[in-house]
Amino acid sequence: MKIGEFSKKNNVTQDTIRHYIDMGLLVAEKQGWQYKFSEEDSCDIEKITMLKQLDFSLTEIQEILCFNRIGGEKTDEFRDFYLSLLERKKEQNLKEQQRCKEIDFLLKDRINELKRYGISEKKRLGFPLSSTGLLYCPCCKQALEISDGIVEKSMLIEATVHCECGYISVIEDGIYIDKKAVRKKIEIPSKKKFLEVTSPKFVNFMYNGTHTIIDYILNHGNSPKYIMELDNCVGRFLMQYIDYLPKGCTYVLICHDKDRITSVKDNLVQQHEHSNFIFFCCAMDQLPIAESSMDIIIDHWMSRIYAKSTNKSLLDIVSPFLKEEGLLTGAYPHIGTKSKDFINIPLELRDYFNKNRILERLDALYFSQLEVAEIGPVLENNPYIDMNDKEQYLMLYAGRKKSQIDNISPANEFERKRRQNLIS
Repeated sequence: MKIGEFSKKNNVTQDTIRHYIDMGLLVAEKQGWQYKFSEEDSCDIEKITMLKQLDFSLTEIQEILCFNRIGGEKTDEFRDFYLSLLERKKEQNLKEQQRCKEIDFLLKDRINELKRYGISEKKRLGFPLSSTGLLYCPCCKQALEISDGIVEKSMLIEATVHCECGYISVIEDGIYIDKKAVRKKIEIPSKKKFLEVTSPKFVNFMYNGTHTIIDYILNHGNSPKYIMELDNCVGRFLMQYIDYLPKGCTYVLICHDKDRITSVKDNLVQQHEHSNFIFFCCAMDQLPIAESSMDIIIDHWMSRIYAKSTNKSLLDIVSPFLKEEGLLTGAYPHIGTKSKDFINIPLELRDYFNKNRILERLDALYFSQLEVAEIGPVLENNPYIDMNDKEQYLMLYAGRKKSQIDNISPANEFERKRRQNLIS
């Protein structure tokens, strides 16, 4: 038989047959450039198939067939040799069965543990009564009034929040909601979808940046009472930082997508013990927070994303909320200053992709630099990132807010320095 006919008869691919010949499992006769196969070769294929079903490796099968070919199958020596291999394989199989039982027990235990999170009695998270003094009208900057409140365990669960100027919002299920600002986020994939198109290198790029910021907070945080996170994917930084979050600290989360911030809140209820959170479903430029109330602000990849969608500087908006001597720390992705990719970026947005301009902006906002680091570059072809297929870096920053003794506004100071640079 030629190889094609032999392959069909024994239901084995031609590539597999050639591999068996190369290993010496089959000893087919070669005539010219073609192999010729006999019924004896078919018997060998049957032996190989049977031994594979017994979980012997091809190397072990090679050893068995060679012993058979030297001494014959019906000999005491072959019988003793084959019997020893079978007994050894049986012992290995028993050990593997025991290992599978142990893995099965661990899997069941972990599955039950995770299921218990979903069915256990839920705690409730609401707006802390101790933090209501933070609430100031984003329109007229006066203290907000609260009425029709429902309180559980020193937390507001439901309430109406209003101001004499006509501003009104609500607290629903513990979330502060400005109903005029509520809208769905677009083009934010699930973590599963994101990972399907993201390289491990880029994941580690993001992870290293996040943990550098955590180090900055641990080194310079000074026992914060209030921390505000700014992240387009709300709660993303918190989930890496939460094990370090001081027990008495209140963590502020902001997102104009009600479903997303509710999802983060539900996860915190089920998975974590910390209970001091404030959930704002508001626009960034309409935050109902008193100035100089935050001890730490975390700008986690948010400034450039906010600028692209609004053409506004997020740092200008949020820096008044930070106390004097408060800590600003952030992750600022950017393109190398000599990169040709700048050509494709709109002129009005280039400052947000430029490390030096970002540092100038921070300096103009009266931040005293504590630490700056840079990681990268990485080149990522990913539809979910705005610097797709561009070589990018990540600047990690920590700075402390200085006392503002000048009458020059941050915006004017930044423009003045920029013009000086252009002139020079």
